[in-house]
Amino acid sequence: MTNSLKIIFRIVKSHINIIAMTVLFVIVVMLAGGCKSKSEQQQGTAETLRFVFMADCRGKSTADQVNTPVLNAIISQIGALSPKPAFVMFGGDMSYSGYIDSSYTFQAWKDLFTPLTANGIPLYTALGNHELYLSSSDSGFFLGNQQEFKHVFSENPANGPPGYEHLTYSFTSPGGNSFFAVLDAYYLTHSFKDTTVGGNIDSTQMSWLKEQVAQTKATHKFLFIHSPYYYVNKDPEEPSAANESYTKLWAFLDANKFDLYACGHSHLYSRKTIDSSVLPNPQTIPPTPSWQNNVVQLLNGTCGTHIEATIIDPAIRASWNVHNDSLTYYFSVIDISGSTVTVNSYRGNTGAYSVFDTFTINK
Repeated sequence: MTNSLKIIFRIVKSHINIIAMTVLFVIVVMLAGGCKSKSEQQQGTAETLRFVFMADCRGKSTADQVNTPVLNAIISQIGALSPKPAFVMFGGDMSYSGYIDSSYTFQAWKDLFTPLTANGIPLYTALGNHELYLSSSDSGFFLGNQQEFKHVFSENPANGPPGYEHLTYSFTSPGGNSFFAVLDAYYLTHSFKDTTVGGNIDSTQMSWLKEQVAQTKATHKFLFIHSPYYYVNKDPEEPSAANESYTKLWAFLDANKFDLYACGHSHLYSRKTIDSSVLPNPQTIPPTPSWQNNVVQLLNGTCGTHIEATIIDPAIRASWNVHNDSLTYYFSVIDISGSTVTVNSYRGNTGAYSVFDTFTINK
C-alpha cells in the first residue's frame, strides 16, 4: 500500500470512528432522558387541586323551600377558604320542589352562590329527586322541571349522551391528573309518579361512562350522584334503596379504581371505604365478585336539610362513621396533590364551621 493510500484509509477510518461515537453519544443522551427516576415521574404529575362537595339544603315544606341561613353560612365558609377551591360540586336536592307558585325555583337557588361564582369559583350540580317535583313529592316527577334544570344550569358541561346534556357530564382537571363524572339517577323521558326515590342508573349512562373512562389516563377518578349505593339507615319520610343498577355501577367503579363516590339524599354524614368485607347489595345473578379496590362512599347528605333522627345501630354508626347530630350540617373539602387525596369534612350551623373528619386516599 502506498503512503497516499494509507493516508486516505486513515482519514476514512477516522471519520467512521467519529460518526460511530456521535451516534453512540446521541443514543446515550436519549436513553438518559427517557429513564427518569420514579420521583421525577411523579413530579411530572404532581398536580394540586381543591374542590368542595355538599348536598341537600332543601327546606321542609313548600313554604320553606331552602334553608337559606345555613346555606349562606356554608357559602361564606367556602369563600374564605385559602387556597380557594377550583369548583363547588352540589349533589342535589337544592329546594323542597323544583316548581312552586307558577315558577321554577332553580334560578333563585343558583343566585345564592353568586358570592362564589363572581369570585371565579364555578358551581356544578347533580340533579336530585326534589328538583323534579311540582309543589311536593306527592305530585311525582315532571319532565318540564328537568328541561328547566338543564336551561338554568347550562354551565354544567354538555358532553353527556344525547338528551342528557347538563345532567350527565364529565370533565378533567387542567393538568389531566383527575377525572370527574356526574350521573343523573332520575333521568326522565316522560312525567310520572314513582313510589321509590332511590333512582336508577340506566344503560345509556353506563355505556357513556365506560366510554369516558376508557379515554382518560387520570390517576384520580371521582363520581358524583344524588343517591347512595349503601344506606346506613331507613328514612320513613322517603324510603329509598339501591337496585341492581347501582351494584353494576359500583362493580365498574371498583374495577376502574375510582377514588370516591360522593352522594347525598340521606340527611346525615357518613363515609366508608368499601372493601371486600362489604358485600354487594343487592347481589346480582350471576353473583358480583367481592370488591377489591377500596372505593370510598362519601355520603354528605345535609348542608341545610333537616337531620334524619332515626335510630342507627351503634356498630353501624362506628364502622360507617355516621354523624347526624341535631341542627348540624356538613360540607367536605377535597384536596388533590399528586398521588394523594385528602378529604376534610366540616360541620356547623349558621356560625363558624370546623373540621371533624379527615381521611386520605393514596394512589
